Amino acid sequence: MKQFYFQFLFFLKKLPFQLSFFLLLFFTCSISYSTEIFYIEKNSMVIGDIRKVRVSESETVADMTNRYESGFQDLLIANQNSHHWAPTANSEYTIPSKYVLPEKDYNGIILNLAELRLYFYIPGTDLYENTKVITLPVGIGRLDWKTPLGETFIKSKVKNPTWYPPKSIILEHEERGEVLPRQVESGPDNPLGYYALKLNVDGGYLLHGTNKKHGIGMMVSHGCVRLRNKDIETVFYNSFIGTKVKIINAPIKLGEHNDFLYMEVHAYNNKEVYSNNVQNLLTTENIYKPVVAVMDFLENNPNFSINWKDVFKTYEESSGIPVIIGKKITD
Repeated sequence: MKQFYFQFLFFLKKLPFQLSFFLLLFFTCSISYSTEIFYIEKNSMVIGDIRKVRVSESETVADMTNRYESGFQDLLIANQNSHHWAPTANSEYTIPSKYVLPEKDYNGIILNLAELRLYFYIPGTDLYENTKVITLPVGIGRLDWKTPLGETFIKSKVKNPTWYPPKSIILEHEERGEVLPRQVESGPDNPLGYYALKLNVDGGYLLHGTNKKHGIGMMVSHGCVRLRNKDIETVFYNSFIGTKVKIINAPIKLGEHNDFLYMEVHAYNNKEVYSNNVQNLLTTENIYKPVVAVMDFLENNPNFSINWKDVFKTYEESSGIPVIIGKKITD
């Protein structure tokens, strides 16, 4: 559906305004509101909106991640007072579909390991069209199978990939008394799903689909980046060989929107990588983290007034939800 939606937007540009508006209104009525494709507003680094929903009877967090196309971590840290697996039926639940962009201007894919989320920037085709961005939750490598940091690019694209389990994974399964085949053809048993994008990184790291729908938004892979099958299909058909891919680990993001400064925080742990559903504890040893992030912003934007109490509160809550911490000073 997302692939169709993007192609449809490009098609609309070629039509008269009145006709394109009618077609957009007609078709988007049937498109899921959870499809997260945004135009980036000029001078803004904040996209999306927070949604409040009611938990259905016997609904688990895993069910909700698929229903609202969110990530497991996203829901846990945005609802820290709720039960981690089975929220109370009919209780209010937050869907954290509002984000501070990791960068204002980019052409390609940015993967932020700290929030287990991918941002795919697609610049407009002319000077009058804003850049679009798709944002998607991902599963990444466990602490002992880290996804590498740095800037690379898509080296190759494969539809219906065959999976050849590496020796390390074969040995891991053997230790559990399991036997892995040396080759898995495309199909429902293939852990790569139906689309794979190979990165130009030593070790053969991939962006790929999955045959396990509940692994999105967790540290569960062996280093590769796992997406829902329809999400990787969208990236597959809207990217090309050579598309830039930047992998970062940014637990703190800052960005302005409508003269306000927003801060989005995800939890650290002792190894400076994502730690599931853990709040930051503000101490004399780590207070520099939010302070440095804000001071770096002020160095280039001295015309902002900061509420430091909100800075430290946002850091400690580490809810993954953008919070206003400052305002632009106007004459």
